[in-house]
Amino acid sequence: MARFSYIATKRGSSVMTGILPSILLFSLVVVLFVAGTASLSKGSTKRQKDSLVDALSRDIIYCYATTGHYPESLEAIRRDYGLYYNEELFYVDYQVRAQNIIPDVTIIELAPEDNRPPLQKAVGSVMGFFDNIKNTKNTWKQTIFEKAGK
Repeated sequence: MARFSYIATKRGSSVMTGILPSILLFSLVVVLFVAGTASLSKGSTKRQKDSLVDALSRDIIYCYATTGHYPESLEAIRRDYGLYYNEELFYVDYQVRAQNIIPDVTIIELAPEDNRPPLQKAVGSVMGFFDNIKNTKNTWKQTIFEKAGK
């Protein structure tokens, strides 16, 4: 009967030793997911900005080649050449000097991204998750003690 004594002592072990590996694995999955999402988002914004720069350059040069002068405003480029961009994400400053001098174009990102490395963002998200669990646990304890006192 010695073989059953091992099972009896194992049952009495802490619940945390069984849950801890699951919590660590879940944390790792969350960190990797957040890091991957942040990396994709940053690349997408950069591609959008590059595409906007190319479209503006192409439209300005095409206008000069066909009409002999540069567009008088950004609105003219939008109207005549169908330029479209996300105005909530980018601000385009279009300054005209003269009809025969190429305009100054500056593109500014309005919603700057978080410049922290993806791993640091992920760790911050996981720590926030555990803080929420801790606060929920404390709320439950307080509710249980209040109900037990009544």
